[in-house]
Amino acid sequence: MVDLFIESGHASINKHDETLCGDSYSIKKNGEQLVAVLSDGLGSGVKANILSTLTANMLSTMMLNRLPIDECIETVASTLPMCRERKLAYSTFTLACFTDSTVRLVQYDNPDAVLLRNGKNYAYDTGIHFIGEKKICESTISLMENDMLVLMTDGITNAGIGKLSPGGWKREEVIEFLERWYTPDISPQNLAARLVEAGNVLCMDSNDDDMTALVFKVRPRRAINVMIGPPADPKDDARVLKLFFAKEGSHICCGGSTAHMISRYLNKPIIPVEDSGTDKVPAIATIDGMDLVTEGIITLQQVADLAEQYVSDNRLSITINSGNDGVSLLCAYLFEQATDINFFFGKAENTANDDLDIGMDAKAIVINRLISSLREMGKNVKISRC
Repeated sequence: MVDLFIESGHASINKHDETLCGDSYSIKKNGEQLVAVLSDGLGSGVKANILSTLTANMLSTMMLNRLPIDECIETVASTLPMCRERKLAYSTFTLACFTDSTVRLVQYDNPDAVLLRNGKNYAYDTGIHFIGEKKICESTISLMENDMLVLMTDGITNAGIGKLSPGGWKREEVIEFLERWYTPDISPQNLAARLVEAGNVLCMDSNDDDMTALVFKVRPRRAINVMIGPPADPKDDARVLKLFFAKEGSHICCGGSTAHMISRYLNKPIIPVEDSGTDKVPAIATIDGMDLVTEGIITLQQVADLAEQYVSDNRLSITINSGNDGVSLLCAYLFEQATDINFFFGKAENTANDDLDIGMDAKAIVINRLISSLREMGKNVKISRC
C-alpha cells in the first residue's frame, strides 16, 4: 500500500469492580503484513483475561506465520484452559489480517466489525463456514484511503441493558454514532475512545461487562519534524537546519535558543502569541516557515507525562485536542496527527536552564521517555543527535 499507513487505536473499560479486563488484543507485524486479534474471554476478571490473552496472542502469531485458519482455531481451542465452573474453554475473537491494500476478516461470535468508507457504513460481503461447531464469518475487503475498520466486543453492543438502553446498544445505533463522529482527520484512537466512553455513559459508569474497541485507519503518512536545542557546535547550525527543513511534513521547534537559531537561519522574526500561556504552560510563538514554536524543557516534560498517560489511559484522546497552549498543540501533532516523527536533538548546553538544575542528561531522559511512549503508540520514530 504505497504511501499509506495502517494506524490503530484502542480503548477499553473493565467490568465494574474488576481490576483485570476480560478482553485482550494483539497486534503483530512482519514486513508488509499486519495481524490483529481482538478476543473476549468467557466471563470476566482473571479467567476471562487468561482465555482472551491466550487466544489473541496465539491466533496472531500463527496467522502471522501464514498457517491455515482452521488449524489455528483448532489449536487455540485445544489449548485454552477449561473453566471448572462452566466446563467450557471459550473465547470469541475478531481477526484482521492486513496485506498490501486488503484486509482479511475472520470473525467468531464478536459483534460484526464496522467498516466506515467516506464516513458512512460500508456493507462488505461475508462468507460463512463451520470449524467443528464454530460458525466462522470470513470477508476479504479491498481498502481505500481513510477507511476505518472498527472491531468491538459485545460489552459495547450490550451497553445500557437494564439502564439507559434496555435492549442494549443496537448495531444500527452504534453505526449511527460512528458516522456522526467521523471526520477525515479523526484518529482511530479518538474514535475508539469515544465509542467506549459512549457505551460507558449508557451503563451509567457501571458496566456489567468489559467493553473494548480496536480501530484501524488507512491513512496517508504524515511526518512531524521536531528540533529540540541547537547543535553542540554552532558551526553545525546551518548544516543541521538544512537537513531539518529538507524533511517533508510539519516543522516544530521547542526551546527559546532553538527558536532564535531558526529565526536567524530563516531571517524571520519570532512573534509571541498573546494569551497562549497558562499558569503551567509557557506561551508559544510563531516564525514564518514553522508550524509550531514552543518553549523547551517545561513543555516537553509535560508532553512526556501526557504521552505515558495516553498509553495507559486510552480515553485521554477525547480531551487531548481541547487546548490551544503549547502542550496541547504539541500533543495533538505527535499523538493524533503523526505517523512518522523525526527528532533533531541538539546537545548545546543551555545556560538559561542553570537555575532550573536541568542538564543535558535530564533533558535526554525526558526525550527518551517521550520516544518510548510514541513508539508504544505505533509511531515510527527516529532521533538524530547533533
